[in-house]
Amino acid sequence: MGASTDHRRKEALARARADALAQATSERRQRQAVALAHLDCFQGVPLDDLLHLAEFCILRAFLPGTVIISERAPGMYLYLVLRGTVTLTLHDRAGRRSLIGVLNRGDCFGEGPLFGDQFRGATVQAETICYLLQIPLADLRVVLAGSSALAAALRTIYRRRLVESTLARIPLFSQLSPLERMGIAELLQPAHYGRGAAIIREGATGEALYLIESGQVIVEQGGQAIAHLEDGDFFGEISLLTSQPHNADIRALTPVDVLMLPAREFQLLLARQPSLVAQLQEVVERRRVAGSSVRSDAVRTATFASAVERGLLRGTHVLVRDSHLCRPDCRLCEDACATRHGSTRIHVDGVRFSGVEISESCRQCRVGAECIEVCPANAIRWNDRGALVIDESCTGCGECVSACPYDAVQLIPLERQHASPLHQLWRQLKQRRSTIPLEPVQQTHRADKCDLCHGYDDLACVRACPTGALRLVPVEELFPL
Repeated sequence: MGASTDHRRKEALARARADALAQATSERRQRQAVALAHLDCFQGVPLDDLLHLAEFCILRAFLPGTVIISERAPGMYLYLVLRGTVTLTLHDRAGRRSLIGVLNRGDCFGEGPLFGDQFRGATVQAETICYLLQIPLADLRVVLAGSSALAAALRTIYRRRLVESTLARIPLFSQLSPLERMGIAELLQPAHYGRGAAIIREGATGEALYLIESGQVIVEQGGQAIAHLEDGDFFGEISLLTSQPHNADIRALTPVDVLMLPAREFQLLLARQPSLVAQLQEVVERRRVAGSSVRSDAVRTATFASAVERGLLRGTHVLVRDSHLCRPDCRLCEDACATRHGSTRIHVDGVRFSGVEISESCRQCRVGAECIEVCPANAIRWNDRGALVIDESCTGCGECVSACPYDAVQLIPLERQHASPLHQLWRQLKQRRSTIPLEPVQQTHRADKCDLCHGYDDLACVRACPTGALRLVPVEELFPL
């Protein structure tokens, strides 16, 4: 009897302690949610949503000078500033560091990857001792799925910062102060154009300066492509400066997001910032010279058109071969690729341009990649080197193969893939699943393409080249405009 009484007493005490702990946890989380509600970035978000968010918050402290996020590095966390000051900087297209802004208590940063941002990372550095709340983006995505208000609040911040970083990346505006750029940002009108859409037509009156927020466009005169422009570039300035009709067509090569500065606001901006006139005139002259060079050289014109058609401008780099340094019958690079990956992912015979041959391989399309758009398993992702990688969730359906306009993706038998130990373990675990499908299907193939040797420290093809004829070069080196 006494033992039974002691047991019940212990159970009651354990329940009381558990209830007290749960109550303390609930009260602490309530206080955390109230604190989150007082941050400027979460104004208007329901307290219940913030209660869920509070579960994932981790308090972090950073000393002055600490780099919290590096530019172009893949982001993994959202940070909320509780105390201290951080600066956001990035490099413009000319390589100059530009200040985007200064953040203090109530601000947040690191939200970009939540909304598909791949190319607008910024360096975030602590200027003072900083106390931040760190939230894993993976957990935050779960919360956002059930909170439209929280998603809207973060998307508003993302959109504003996207405009500010776009302006900061454009050399024309990068040297203005953040306050001056914010004034310009308020005047910009966003617009979206689908792949192949005409944005400007030759002969039309200029109505705005266009800033490319995301995507790539082609400049055409008389139906002939003469230049390409991309993220951080602008166009439409010649018509506004000369009060003459547009002298070229501008067509979207990929899905394009632009920010338009109306003509009237553009003229007022030049009146307030006379230094911009000289910069614009310099750009106009460079483009005139480059365009004349292309138009006067029939071979160059045809080659550039071929490069556009074959998607060679859609990535940041291309693999080129100097045919003067390479024997016609040498295929050591292709053999090295096949040895490492189980199949040849590149073909060195491609488009000849400016004394080199641009090899045929995946373009690593930065915007509007057709393979990503059609993949039902979301198996194609970016790595931190700017390459598109097909991960282990690929089902071998082949949708990406038919969607790629450049025949850069192929289906290969699984036995031809050189599986890493991690991949072998994953396959073993997958085979041991207890669930039995109604109609067992054995996957026999998977998609394969060049991913710049993801997981390796070098490129197999470049390493195997005995003469240095093969190299990876920036697209801008071959196509400066």
